[in-house]
Amino acid sequence: MLSELGLSVARSIPVEQVIGLATGNLSLHGGVIRDAAGRIVSHLAMPASAGLLGAVPGLGAIGSVVTGIQMQALSANVAVVKAATDQILNYSIATTALSGLGIVTSVTGFAYLASRLNRIDKRLSTLEKQTKAIKQFLQSSQHAQLMTAVDHLRLSQQATDGETRRHLLLQSKQLFTTLAHHYKVQLGEIDDITELNATEDCYVLACLGSVMAMSDLGMGEAARDEMLRHYADWRVIARKHCGKLLLKDDPARLFDARYVQSVPAANLIRFLDFTNDSNRGVQWFDELRRTLDKATLVRSAMSVVEPACIEYANKLLVKNEVLQGFNAHMGFLADKKLSLSYFAQRVEEIREREGAKFLVLQNTASA
Repeated sequence: MLSELGLSVARSIPVEQVIGLATGNLSLHGGVIRDAAGRIVSHLAMPASAGLLGAVPGLGAIGSVVTGIQMQALSANVAVVKAATDQILNYSIATTALSGLGIVTSVTGFAYLASRLNRIDKRLSTLEKQTKAIKQFLQSSQHAQLMTAVDHLRLSQQATDGETRRHLLLQSKQLFTTLAHHYKVQLGEIDDITELNATEDCYVLACLGSVMAMSDLGMGEAARDEMLRHYADWRVIARKHCGKLLLKDDPARLFDARYVQSVPAANLIRFLDFTNDSNRGVQWFDELRRTLDKATLVRSAMSVVEPACIEYANKLLVKNEVLQGFNAHMGFLADKKLSLSYFAQRVEEIREREGAKFLVLQNTASA
């Protein structure tokens, strides 16, 4: 089945792709490796419950993860290739877990949405007694509708009658779309970091649910286009909150030694580029250094960035990467005229048959 889609199955990431990731010629987004033009060159396929294969050295750029690999040894040393593959897989698992989403090939259907919603509820339940807004959030009619939409998706996958399945998918799609609009409006009115985090999670969940239902209705191209629209809307909101919570009007304050561990230089550059929708890289440092004076240093010393704000901003940064991968995956499925659930089920069947913890699905057309 996969060969008919132009995909070959491997147990390790091809050497040239490891080198491409290290040099920046390729990029990793939620378990999808893409070239400079945004085309998928490989999918990393593993179960949604996959755990780390070993330690991961931080969550900076993927290039830094494989920098320690001796590139000249890759072509001749199987152990080095395996080590590089494990590091890249670990990075994917860690970043997608931080984003609150998952590896792109596992983002499908009722089980995925239900597990994500359950995680949100568990996290909020521990805070319910502390925050009145969270209690209201959990008891809101919108939260009940989100649970109903997820349940409709579950029933659609169990339905044996085609018309019943279509009806349930349409109901699910309508609920998810309505909720996505609701949460998007709410995100513009919330200041509390805990409520903001929960609402944004539910917003993305509703967006993905809407796209999943549309994909399973056989509307692959429409699902791809809707995902791109949802991503564009989410990105505007995420950039606004990242700037408001972390950078404010004085990003130079993050030069303070207090933030060396929580906001290392590489991440500060990524925050600045993401918030300003730019690709200036280290040029930001020269610009910020020009603003430094005694008054700025005093103001920075008195200013405090709460750890919760830094944690949430990091989450937005990696979620942006994962959603980019999901966009590319939806484009791939639309081109192949496949639904999300069908592709995921076939890949998982092959992985289990192979008895592998993970598979690398290489796009032979790009090889």
